[in-house]
Amino acid sequence: MKQIIIDCLGVAGFAALTGGVYLQYGLPVSLMLSGSLVLGFALLASRNA
Repeated sequence: MKQIIIDCLGVAGFAALTGGVYLQYGLPVSLMLSGSLVLGFALLASRNA
């Protein structure tokens, strides 16, 4: 249960960050930033697995 709460908070934080970038700079920059962050997370997750 603790892990689910942590995961939900992480997703909410990621959504807030992406939303803020979208409001400040527009859609293309927002998609590039969120894609880079997801790629980095995938690399870290595969390294720690």
